Amino acid sequence: MKVKLIAACIVFLILFGFIVIESSITIVDEGEKGVITTFGEVSGTVEPGLNFVLPFAQKNHIYSTRVQKTMFGAGKDVLSAYSYDQQIIESYRISITWQYNAAKIVDVYKHFGKNDDIFYTVVSPIVQQSSKILFGHYTSQTIVQKRSDLSQELDHNIKDLLANYPINVLSVQIEDVNFSRAYESIIEQTAQKKQEVEKAKNELQKVEIESQQLVAKAESENKARKLEAEAKAYAIEIQAKAEANAIKLKAEALKANKELVDLTIAEKWNGTVPHTIMGGNDASRVVPIFRVNQAKD
Repeated sequence: MKVKLIAACIVFLILFGFIVIESSITIVDEGEKGVITTFGEVSGTVEPGLNFVLPFAQKNHIYSTRVQKTMFGAGKDVLSAYSYDQQIIESYRISITWQYNAAKIVDVYKHFGKNDDIFYTVVSPIVQQSSKILFGHYTSQTIVQKRSDLSQELDHNIKDLLANYPINVLSVQIEDVNFSRAYESIIEQTAQKKQEVEKAKNELQKVEIESQQLVAKAESENKARKLEAEAKAYAIEIQAKAEANAIKLKAEALKANKELVDLTIAEKWNGTVPHTIMGGNDASRVVPIFRVNQAKD
């Protein structure tokens, strides 16, 4: 009986020892950080690696310091708001990319505890309030057309509101905005009409450009013809002046040297003389001047 009791005690001590050893060992992975509490009071932090705590007295609360993304307005938690022009935004979704501040991991424990949903619970009211106010400052058309600008403004606002929390907000994005189906239909029709107007403007500009090109081509051709005509007229003028000048010079030369006139006539004479002349006023009378008897071989 005693042997069985001793054996049972030994087994109990071994098991208890394993439990104590297991309770005293805590492992923190890379990208995580731990907060040590002693009977519920924060007593320190632990870095990634193998760490030891007092069994049954201390606990290690591990937090991920990796980048996380939380979606607001998804599932049953529908977000809705009004635009500046009183259009109903039936639903919208906002995402926040964030991470716990590793340097303030103790404050993380104080603000959020160890409940994995506490971040959503704490931040959700801030997101709802700031987004509703933001949408209320813009018309529905602006919200649709300039969503990226609104995302930047919302990013700035939420970062300011969460500046005192031990988290680093990396980015805030408006993922989706849904107006009523009737209003979305109006937006689609307006966008389609705008596209049609832009298309008509483009076609008109194309016609105007083509007309301008035709006018420019015609002007260019007219200018070319004008230049060609002016060139020809100038050439004729130069030639006429040259001929007139030559005639003038020739006349002056003839006047200065009368023998040159006889020489010119002699040069142009072919050696023949007229055989007859017209007699009196009667054109039918032909008077022979002389007859040349040609020698016969």
